[in-house]
Amino acid sequence: MRMSYPRAQASRLSPSLPGPMGGVPGSYAEPRGAIRNDVMSTPPTPPLPELDLQRRDTEIVVAVFRTIFLLVILFSPQFMQARGTGGLLLETVVIAATVYNLLLFIVHARGLPFPRQLIVVVDVVLISLWIYLCGPGGGNFFVLYYAVVIVSGMWFGVSGAFLAAGFASALYVSATVAGLRPDETLPWATRVMQIAFLIVTSGVVGVAAAANERERRALAASRAVLQQYRDRIRAAQYVDDLIRPKRLPVAPGLDIGFQYRPAASAFSGDYYALIPLGERRWGLCIADLSGKFSERIGYLSTFATTLRLGARREQSPARVLTEVNREVAAAAADNVELETFISMAYVVIDLDGATLSYANAGHEPPVLLRTGGGPPLSLMRAGLVLGVQPEVTYQEERLPLSPGDTLVLFSDGMTEVTDSQGTFLGREGFLAQVMRHVGAPSAQDMAGRIFQSANEYGEGGQRRDDMTLLVARVVATDLGSARGEPD
Repeated sequence: MRMSYPRAQASRLSPSLPGPMGGVPGSYAEPRGAIRNDVMSTPPTPPLPELDLQRRDTEIVVAVFRTIFLLVILFSPQFMQARGTGGLLLETVVIAATVYNLLLFIVHARGLPFPRQLIVVVDVVLISLWIYLCGPGGGNFFVLYYAVVIVSGMWFGVSGAFLAAGFASALYVSATVAGLRPDETLPWATRVMQIAFLIVTSGVVGVAAAANERERRALAASRAVLQQYRDRIRAAQYVDDLIRPKRLPVAPGLDIGFQYRPAASAFSGDYYALIPLGERRWGLCIADLSGKFSERIGYLSTFATTLRLGARREQSPARVLTEVNREVAAAAADNVELETFISMAYVVIDLDGATLSYANAGHEPPVLLRTGGGPPLSLMRAGLVLGVQPEVTYQEERLPLSPGDTLVLFSDGMTEVTDSQGTFLGREGFLAQVMRHVGAPSAQDMAGRIFQSANEYGEGGQRRDDMTLLVARVVATDLGSARGEPD
């Protein structure tokens, strides 16, 4: 009886890749429309743009607005009237303001540092001089103080906004009241209201600027954390590219078909291998690593290395699973925080002995299709998934092979696709597709057609997990001959 186990959940780090992927290039025919997958790697994750909290873009904006204000003042009726009485002082202030603004543009364009406190002070002084020099109508330029207060709040927070408002109010009172050039047309009540609104505005702007600064810093922290995760994903992709086979080897006497589509671009949980064991023996493996992708990375290298070493050392599939389980369980014991396990089906095809031997650690049972027809034979002998207990004994079964027999190994992602109603394709539905396409001219064509059928079934629903399909058809006619000669 097959052991039940929890299904590995697909990663949600990125959207599923559309359409069927896979196909082993070579002498085998590939289905029309299939995507060649010479290298089973995933696209690199683009780095996040850096967020510089010290950028001085607002200074450019302030310089642009200062230019606009200068033009407004120069063409205002108050300024035109003041030109006749201002004399040399007015012309000097205009020239100084123009040169000052031009210098700031040059400084900002070259990215040179310039004290923002000085910018605020000079702007307040300039506005106060305009108010003074324009005489009775100069009070209309009081609104320019609001721009300086808003900028101060953005740059320096609440304290900066209040200081700018206080400094502007003091100069405004000095320019209009302290005997320099009083604005007799502006009532005192209006002046008091102007100053009061300026102080209130400074408080509101300061609080808003402080909240915005906190949000900016929170955004920077979030981006830094996200960048760390993206770096981890790129490391996972690198490990995945190093360990996962990029193409399956040619296996004389076997026609191999293969299809593979990861559920996410970060790190697939499915593993597959075709391992040459010497003479005319081949080990076929399909496995599913459960848990978080960061946990699967640590398991994958241990699992893949132990599998290949054990497969070449042990002829028995059951003993290979026992050895792999012992090493994976030891890796889990070294890190008790890991919560993952591995399901795996391992089959050894011996063409010289005309036999198929298999052992299963909680994985989807492979299917053997006899050349003479009949229902598919599910290889049901199974044991506990890998990594749960260090000492587990697995059983194996040996079956005879005939020319034309076809073995199908697959991950549970093939059966867990759902239609638009949320109905799983299921094992029976998958086997129905296997039987439908068993007469395909090649193993690759058969794998492609089955894979396409599963994807079409899930077009209106979901593909929850990595999808891997491995088809091996016996094409050798000299089965049972140790020297490869016909019987």
